[in-house]
Amino acid sequence: MAVTLPFRRLAPFGVEIDFDLSQPLAPSLSYHFRELWREHGLVLARGQSLTMARQRELCALLGPILLREGEGETMSNEGGGPSASPLSWHADAAYTDAPFGAIALHALDVVDDVSSTRFTNAEAGLARLPQDMAGALDGCEQEMISPHYTRLAGRTCDDREPEAMKRGVRPAILENPHNGRPCLWVSELQTARLLGMAWEESRDLLNAVFDRLYAPEHVLEHKWRTGDVIFWDNIALQHARGNLQSVGRRVLQRVIVGTDGVAPHVAG
Repeated sequence: MAVTLPFRRLAPFGVEIDFDLSQPLAPSLSYHFRELWREHGLVLARGQSLTMARQRELCALLGPILLREGEGETMSNEGGGPSASPLSWHADAAYTDAPFGAIALHALDVVDDVSSTRFTNAEAGLARLPQDMAGALDGCEQEMISPHYTRLAGRTCDDREPEAMKRGVRPAILENPHNGRPCLWVSELQTARLLGMAWEESRDLLNAVFDRLYAPEHVLEHKWRTGDVIFWDNIALQHARGNLQSVGRRVLQRVIVGTDGVAPHVAG
């Protein structure tokens, strides 16, 4: 019988494993860890104490580690500004040709159960869309942006001419290379408009899609405790967070699985 990691399913998606990840993983456990991530999109482990080197070793099971200044190591809310601002729903680097494959955050020093990160499953979100909405997005391209750091908390599609740090054209529906499943690639933070439509038509369709994708019953909210670590599929899932200015100290250790770097201000 194959040896597997003890785990339980989370609602509405994801899994929590019970294992000391600072210890080496046998090949069968490494395989199971990767398969849990690929199938469920999110793997949570609590009570961990991982060095950056060890966190990178675990993430290397999911793909190449992105080592580039400003796009790894620790994230803290102590500087204020964008590092403590609320972030609308997004997937990191979604507006580029090389979106991050996975992200891992490890809570080094947080006030337990005060700050959180929210997740929604864009694969399941696409499957839930009414046929007419899914059909309107199928084959459609979108203009995606990295918004100005002062405009990270709203729906970008509601602004006719949003200010952008970076821009790109990407499909509205993307096939997840990790499992072959299609997923919504439009997001609240990064989608400026659907191409080939009038701005008003694009805005109204996107708002209808977002209302379904981000409905509370489809959201997994993780309230951070020191020692928590989450590995998630940045293609399958989108994430968001609230205002971090009044949550006490919040220091997370971050590792990115990816091949190219972008401005880090829309992360985590």
